[in-house]
Amino acid sequence: MYFLTSIIDLLIVLLLLRLLIRPNEALFNPIYRLLYRITDVILTPAEYITRKPTQGTLVTILALVMLRGAIYILIKPMPFLSGVGISLLGLFKLLFQFYMVIWFVSVFSRRGFVTPFTHIMERAFLPVRNILGRFRIQRDRFYLFSFFFLWIIYSFLSIIIRSVLITHPDISSVPVVYAVAEGLMLVLALFPFPGFFSLVIVVGALLSWVSPDPSNPIVQTIYGISEPLLVPFRRIIPHIGGLDISPILALLCFQILGVVGQQIIAGIVGAI
Repeated sequence: MYFLTSIIDLLIVLLLLRLLIRPNEALFNPIYRLLYRITDVILTPAEYITRKPTQGTLVTILALVMLRGAIYILIKPMPFLSGVGISLLGLFKLLFQFYMVIWFVSVFSRRGFVTPFTHIMERAFLPVRNILGRFRIQRDRFYLFSFFFLWIIYSFLSIIIRSVLITHPDISSVPVVYAVAEGLMLVLALFPFPGFFSLVIVVGALLSWVSPDPSNPIVQTIYGISEPLLVPFRRIIPHIGGLDISPILALLCFQILGVVGQQIIAGIVGAI
């Protein structure tokens, strides 16, 4: 059952990425074309509901969320709405972490590290830019305000879903504090292994041993994300005898940052 929910999570991620890729881009990029071929199969039923590709993708994502909710009910008996609520909350957690990854990558890219997927990341962040633009946020403060904006949006959605669909007696008696803390813990979870950024650093370190094709878009993306992360650590400890130990130092710091940070937040919430 858990394997099946993981497959559903992967399909949802692929569908979310498809929403950011234009059809003409899939004609020239082999990775985008492969993503289209994989998702075309699961999008076929939605064609009977709507002919618009974007609406069909959203309908399919909603159907997968409902399916995952039904699986949760089979794993642990609970009301149907609770199962759907947990699944829906899982979708928003995924979206929040997805945007947090884009946020960090966007900050890193400002240092000159541009990946082949930079334009897709910018496209995903366009709604946030438009909303914050209405408040006349200055460009040099955009990333700070966008971080808090996404954090607040996730916290608000978490409170609504838990209040309306899910009933958890073990949740803190202060739902706002719990939701805010949970959002921060999701951000911290991106750093310690097997978090996203630790995995990228590990993969990048392994690739450096096999001399991969530098023109490969996947390789460029991995290095485009991992290299900016390692720059601060290389300033502290340069190459020793031709050996780059910055990935080890980065993984150690990420592990401490993530684990200790989550424990501190959990302790604060538990004390309320």
